[in-house]
Amino acid sequence: MQVARHVVCALSGGVDSAVAALLLRRRGYQVTGVFMKNWDSLDEHGVCTADRDCEDAYRVCQILDIPFHQVSYVKEYWNDVFRSRRGRHRSLCQNLTGR
Repeated sequence: MQVARHVVCALSGGVDSAVAALLLRRRGYQVTGVFMKNWDSLDEHGVCTADRDCEDAYRVCQILDIPFHQVSYVKEYWNDVFRSRRGRHRSLCQNLTGR
């Protein structure tokens, strides 16, 4: 008896990741869908588009009958990506302007 290989498929709420999950499932993989929230911002109407994307990713998992998980990396993204890049940008500008 062959055991299905388990994979985690990052789902963005868009078509590309949904199709990737579908193709993996069709090829016999045991798929778990994961939505990663990396940013916490509102659009021009005061709506957090990540919430809408997460709902879309959840619906994909329901349709494909695969488990769904949501993880938040907002804090890590802010601290490890945005803040560190902002510091490097400021340092680069200071080096270029001599200030």
